[in-house]
This record gives sequence, structure tokens and C-alpha cells, in this order.
Amino acid sequence: MAKKERGPQFIPSALNTPMINYNEYYMNGTEKFLTFLVCFVCGGLVGLIFYGNQFLDEDGNTTTASMIGNVIIFILIGLIAVKVLIPMRTEQLKEKRRKELREQFRSFLGTLAVSLSSGMNMTDSLVSSYEDLRLEYSDKAYIVSEVKEMIDGMQNNIPIEDMMSALGERSSIDDIKNFGIVFELCYRAGGNMKDIVRRTSDIISEKIEIEAEIDTALTSNKSQFTIMMIIPVGMVLMIRTMMSSFARSFATIPGVIAMTVAIGIFIGAYKLGTKIMDIKG
Repeated sequence: MAKKERGPQFIPSALNTPMINYNEYYMNGTEKFLTFLVCFVCGGLVGLIFYGNQFLDEDGNTTTASMIGNVIIFILIGLIAVKVLIPMRTEQLKEKRRKELREQFRSFLGTLAVSLSSGMNMTDSLVSSYEDLRLEYSDKAYIVSEVKEMIDGMQNNIPIEDMMSALGERSSIDDIKNFGIVFELCYRAGGNMKDIVRRTSDIISEKIEIEAEIDTALTSNKSQFTIMMIIPVGMVLMIRTMMSSFARSFATIPGVIAMTVAIGIFIGAYKLGTKIMDIKG
């Protein structure tokens, strides 16, 4: 099966400015190093807990072969953990960024609605919103860069509805994408933009608040889920350190097979639990 190619990190705007592609997340150098280090070390340690101390002598003492085996297990399981966990971490960072953009977009619509209600035209409303967003967030905030690009686009005779639709496509966030479609239709037809912007802002706010309430209600369940994921590792570690005679069975072929099956069940339970508690926007 061919490996799925990732999309570009940036997509050129109508002004040929490289704008963030929110469908993909590319870690910077620091994020890559720290993520690799944590995944490698944690994966290696867990590998030693489950598969370590192979090739002991008859009395259960460490041998040169067992030490070499531990190093190989640490490196091998650590690299496997890196291969598995880095895409998961990348997906988490991507979703975090999209949530931030969605929250910032809600603020943008709120400030835009206020400006339109005061009688400003679209260009002046965007400028006013841009200044408000700079104060609320920072010049590096996602929405600040997006609104700045919209202002520059209008000053270069690029239709605002096209740029709003482009943001929706790049974000792949349903709320922003749907707003871009409605905005394009109503703006060209001369609709009541003030009411449309305000209503969209209210809808997004309500959805975010409902999701926050659900997330709060699930907090205790998520904590219990995290503890349940840690318990098996802790139990195996306790058995290995406190019951050396029983721990020797882990070094046998049946023990390795049983441990591998248990890890498979463990991973399946983690994926199922994560899917159950995932809150879709």
C-alpha cells in the first residue's frame, strides 16, 4: 500500500503569500527533537519492562547476552514508539491549532459584527477588527495574519469573498468553511452582512460552549482512562521487581508471546477509549 503523501505546509494566497495549510502540521526543530526524545526514552523503558532481562543464567543473574539484549530491546522498542507516537502527536498538535483558529475566528466575527453594526463598510470593518484582534491576541496569532491578508487583498482589488472562502478551505473547519460559502453568496447578492456575521458568531459560540460543557463532564472519565492505561505497566514493573522467580517466566517463549498479545489488547483498548471520548466539533 502506497504511503499517503502529506500536503504542503503553506498554500499561496491570491497575493502569492504563503499562508498556513491547517490540514497539515509540520513540527519545528525543537518540537521534533523533544517529541523524538520523549517517545524514544518512554518507549524504550516500557520495552524493558515488558521484554527486558532475556537470556539470564540458571540462577536468574544478568549475563552479557542479557545486557546486550536489553540494549537492543530498548533501541528497537524506542524506535517503534517513535514511529507510532510521532504521527499521533502531530495529529494532536494539528487539532490544537485548529481549535485555536476556531476560537480566534469566533472573536473575529464578533468584532466584525460590531464594526458593521456601527455603519462601517467591509474594508473599514476589517481594519477595525484587525486592530482589536492584535490587542486581544498578538501579531503572531493565526487570525491576525489571516485578517491582515484579507485587508491587503481588498487593497489590491481581490474580492473579500474569495479570500474568506480560501480560508475556509485551508482551515478544513466546517464552521469557517460554511461561513465562507454563505458569505460569498450573500456578499455578492447584497445580503444583510451584519446579521449574517452576528448570527454565525452566535452559532459558533454556542457550539464551543456545548463542547466545553461535555469536555468538563468527561474530565473524571478521562482521568480514570489515563490511570487505567498506566496500571498495566505499573503491575508488570512491580512483578518484575518484587517477584523475581515469577518474573523469569516473562523470559520464556510462551511468556513473550503472552506479553505481546497483552500489549496488542492494551493498544486496542487505548484506541477504542480515545475514539469513544473524542469530541467532534
